[in-house]
Amino acid sequence: MKTVEKIIIAGIVGTTFMTLYSYLKAKKEEQQYVEPIMINGLIDNSKNLPELSDEEIHPAGWLIHYATGIGFVFAYRLIWKNALHKPTLGKMLIIGSLSGLTGIMVWKMLFRQHDQPPQNYRYGYYRQLFVAHIVFALAALPTYSALNDK
Repeated sequence: MKTVEKIIIAGIVGTTFMTLYSYLKAKKEEQQYVEPIMINGLIDNSKNLPELSDEEIHPAGWLIHYATGIGFVFAYRLIWKNALHKPTLGKMLIIGSLSGLTGIMVWKMLFRQHDQPPQNYRYGYYRQLFVAHIVFALAALPTYSALNDK
């Protein structure tokens, strides 16, 4: 299997687990924490972009979210080749934590720059986003490693 295929598959697996975690946390806290829906909210509330028919199911947010997940695994491959091939719990927690901090910085910037960002409880969102990136790493890294072993 080619490296790019492994990256795509690991990115999809990691992003799926991350999104499931976000759905569960959003439901529990009765807040909107689901990343693709938040992305669609940013798109829908933008002056220069077309209005979306349905923020929950519109493919734009989902495609951007999954492409970002694949991008994270690609970055892991470039920066931490060793961690991808032999992921330990410690490595996965460190990579997930660093990814979570990166995600929080990006979302803070997006919310700050946007005229009408989607509304939610920001502290709760950032807290769940941090954990969601750890979930992402715990799913994506072993997936990439397992594909690499074949």
